[in-house]
Parts: sequence; C-alpha cells; structure tokens
Amino acid sequence: MKTLEDILQFARERHIPVMLDDTKQLLFDVVSKRRPRRILEIGTAIGYSGIIMLTAAPQATLNTVELSEQSADLARANFQAFGVSDRVNIFVGDAREIVRVADGSYDFIFLDGPKGQYPYFLPYLTDLLEAGGTLVCDNVLYKGLVERVPDDKRHKHITVARNMRAFLDGLLASEVYDTVLHRIGDGVTVSTKK
Repeated sequence: MKTLEDILQFARERHIPVMLDDTKQLLFDVVSKRRPRRILEIGTAIGYSGIIMLTAAPQATLNTVELSEQSADLARANFQAFGVSDRVNIFVGDAREIVRVADGSYDFIFLDGPKGQYPYFLPYLTDLLEAGGTLVCDNVLYKGLVERVPDDKRHKHITVARNMRAFLDGLLASEVYDTVLHRIGDGVTVSTKK
C-alpha cells in the first residue's frame, strides 16, 4: 500500500514541489481542529496536500484545481491509492479563470497555487469562503524574500516577492479576516473569516 512517504519521495526525486514537514503537520492539525465539510484547494500538484486534508477530515469533500494535466493524472492515481477518490473533484485548468466562475461555498480553502497570483485570488476566495471558514495560504514568505525584497531589479523573483508582500500585508490588515502568520516552512497564514 502507498504511503505519504512514498508520495513525498516520488516528488523529491522528480523535483515536484510539495509542502515541508512542519507545514504538513500544521495543515493536518488545523483541518483536524476545524473539521471542514467542503474544501477548496488551489494547486493540486500530485495530491499530497489533498490527501493530508482528507485524512484529517474524513467527512470532507475536496474540489481541487491544477493547471497541469500530467500532475492531475498523478494526483488521481494517488487519491485512488489512498481510497479518497470518491471525495475529490479535480478541475484541470488555469485557477485564475476557474475561481472567477466558481460558485457554491466552502468552509475551508487551501491556497498553494501560483505564488505571484495570490493577490488576484483573494477577493474570489473570500467570496467563496463561508463566515467562520478558514483560509490557509502556503509559501507567504516566498523563499525569505517577502520581508527583504531584493533591490536588484533583475532578480528573477522580485515581482513574485512584491506581489506576495502586498498580499500578506493586505491579509494581515484585513477587516474580513483574523490572521495568524506561522513562520514555519516557507511561511503559512491561517485566517478565519469573520
């Protein structure tokens, strides 16, 4: 039987980004505590974080969005191997387009998609999230660059770092959310919608 460690090893061998161990534990703990029923995930990759959330919330269903058809196929196989595929819908396409037309409501959203697009996603995700719901965002300190945005305009990550800084500042100052920044992994926020 496949384990999370097998998926992690597969990802690392192929340089597929998956969350770090301390982030994984935080996500599992938050989902276990909040006990969501409907989860939306931006950034399926190969299903690692989705499996963590569905394991932590056995009553939940997951709608997850992935740009790459190849990654979505790997995720489908992993969801199947873990016996959770009947609780998952994978939407393949550009998350920026999908969230614009998404409807329904969620009590938990995990944002781990394209880092430079977080500010774009926030208004749409806020509309989809129920009052009292939880928004968890990974990689908000973006390689440590968010708090020290490079002055070198040629730095390849500068636009993403600036966008993420704007996102993080807005989220922390928001009157819509109560947010806690966890300085683990690459930075994780846990926000509760008021």
